Amino acid sequence: MTEMYDPIEVSEDDVVRYLKQHPHFFEDQQNLLKKLHLKHDSGMAVSLIERQNHILRKENTDLIDRLNQFIRVAQRNDQLFLNLQTLVVELIACRSINEISKTLNRVLTERFDVDDVQMVLTNRLTTDGDNWLYCDTDTLVNHFPAAMKEARHECGEFDLQARQLLFGDSEIKSVAIGSITKDGKGIGIIALGSRSASHFRSSTDTLFLGHLAKVVSQLLVTL
Repeated sequence: MTEMYDPIEVSEDDVVRYLKQHPHFFEDQQNLLKKLHLKHDSGMAVSLIERQNHILRKENTDLIDRLNQFIRVAQRNDQLFLNLQTLVVELIACRSINEISKTLNRVLTERFDVDDVQMVLTNRLTTDGDNWLYCDTDTLVNHFPAAMKEARHECGEFDLQARQLLFGDSEIKSVAIGSITKDGKGIGIIALGSRSASHFRSSTDTLFLGHLAKVVSQLLVTL
């Protein structure tokens, strides 16, 4: 008498789970491996080994691309650090607010891919010949509350009135704002302007700008 067996239903997930648990399964199934074919991106049928090699090559290419991107970012940060170091050394030698403002404008526009620079203070009044701006606290808080209330550095397009306050009718489209502080409170800002709307975005890192703002804040205390 023939023994009867109930059919066992095996799902696709069961097969996937089994192969994950037995990654060397096909090493003992050479004949089966030769018969398995998968559809290639080009539409042609390829063996499982060829498909695996194709995937591995693509993953390898992706990893190389990511590594090259990391290297480019590291090189850019190295250059930014060296440029910032040069700027800080020059700022330390300044003996007036005007000298600080001129140095910021010159070095930042020459070495940091910035189109315009403006320093604004609320605790010092300007006189004829000064090349930095005085602005009352309420106005500056209204336009840049994060920098003035929270001593936070930020980037973005900002509204037209805020850009005109800093750069007049120039073609500045995006701005990076560094908070100038005294005793932990905002007393002004350093504004870096770009003609490109996408140059300074809300996601732009402000580490170097924050360090620069701290240096300027400390220097202003001594003047």
